[in-house]
Amino acid sequence: MEMETLLYYANLISRQINHGLTPEEQGELNAWLEADPSHQMVYDGLREGDAQQSAIDFMNSLSVDAAWNKVSAVSEISQSAPVVKNVSSFRKRFAWAAAAVLVASFFIWRTNMDQPVQSSAAPVEILPGGTKATLTLADGNIISLDAVPNGDIAAEGNVQVIKMDGTLQYNGDNDNADITYNTIQTPRGGKYQLVLSDGSVVWLNAASSLRFPVVFKGKERQVELMGEAYFEVKKGEKPFKVSLQNGSRIEVKGTAFNVNAYQDEDLLRTTLLEGKINFMMMGKTQALLPGQQIRVAYEQPHMQVIDGVDVEQEVAWKNDLFIFKGMDVKSIMREISRWYDIDVVYKGKFNPETFSGIVSRKTNLSQVLKIMEEGGVRFAIEGRTIVVF
Repeated sequence: MEMETLLYYANLISRQINHGLTPEEQGELNAWLEADPSHQMVYDGLREGDAQQSAIDFMNSLSVDAAWNKVSAVSEISQSAPVVKNVSSFRKRFAWAAAAVLVASFFIWRTNMDQPVQSSAAPVEILPGGTKATLTLADGNIISLDAVPNGDIAAEGNVQVIKMDGTLQYNGDNDNADITYNTIQTPRGGKYQLVLSDGSVVWLNAASSLRFPVVFKGKERQVELMGEAYFEVKKGEKPFKVSLQNGSRIEVKGTAFNVNAYQDEDLLRTTLLEGKINFMMMGKTQALLPGQQIRVAYEQPHMQVIDGVDVEQEVAWKNDLFIFKGMDVKSIMREISRWYDIDVVYKGKFNPETFSGIVSRKTNLSQVLKIMEEGGVRFAIEGRTIVVF
C-alpha cells in the first residue's frame, strides 16, 4: 500500500474519533477495515489512544520489530481485535504498513492541538510574503528592487526611476525620445506599488507583471498586465488601456478597478470600484458601473456581468488581508500558494466545504490554515509543499 493511501485512511480514523465522518466516508473506512486483518488491528490500536506513543517508538528505534511489537501489544488489549498467534510471515508483510499508518496518524493528530500538521520533528514556520519585485529596464538590465536602497535607481532618458519603501515612481518627461518600455514583475510571495509617469498608481499582487512605457506618448496610455493588479488611473484626455493575456482589453479615462487575470484561475475577473470602464473582447464592448464585475471563463470565453459584488473581498489583498466568503478549498489554496510561495498537492478525498473568514496577510501560514482546519480539512507540511487531505 502506498504511503499516500496510508495517510488517507489514518486521516479518516483520526476524523472519526474526533469529529465524525460522513456516511460515505464511514462506508469507505469500513470497506478498508474488512479488506485485511492488519487494517483492523491498526484501527483498534488508534482507538485505544496509543497511536502517538507507537509512532514515537517507531521513529526513535527505526525498527520493524519494535513497531510490530507495539502494534501487537495494542491488539492484544483490544477485545474486538483478532490476536495473531503466528506472526512470522504476517509481520514481514504488514509491519512496515502498520508502523507507517501509526506515524502518519501521529502527525495528523497534531491538528487537534491547534497547530497544522507537520512532517518534521523540527518544523519551520512559513512566513508571509512582502515587498519584492524585479524591474527590467529598456536596455534589458534587471534590478532586484528589494536588494537596492531607496533613492534614484535608474534613468530612462530624462525620466528618473525612484525607489521608495515598497513603491517605484517615474518622474520626468521624455517627449523627444522614442517610446521605451519597462517591466515590473513580482514573484510568488511578493507585491509592489508603481507610480506611472502620468501619476496613475498600480498595486501588483504576487506572481504578476506589468509592462508599461516610461512615458505615455501618442493618443493613448497603454499597459500590459499578467496576474493581478489594482489600478487608480489619473484622469486625463488620453484613454488608459490595459491589455490582458487572453486578448481582452480594459479602457478607462480615470477610475479605480481591480483585475484578476491569473492563468491558473477558472475565470478572469474585473471589478469596478469607482468611475466607469469598458471591457472589450472579441469585438464586443461591455460597460461596467461601480460595484459590478465582469467574468470571463478561459475555456469558454464570454462576458458575464455580476451586480452587487463584494468589492472589499476583491481588493482585500491590496489591504493586506485574506477575506474568504463561501470559498472552496482549492480557490483559497491558490491564493495562499501565491502569497506564501508554496506548492499545494491534494491527497485522498475531501468534502467540497466552503470557508469564510478574515485573516491578515502579514500572519504566518499556520494561522491561516487554522481556519480551514476548524472546517475539517487536514494538512501536512513537507518543506514548502502543503499536502491537503
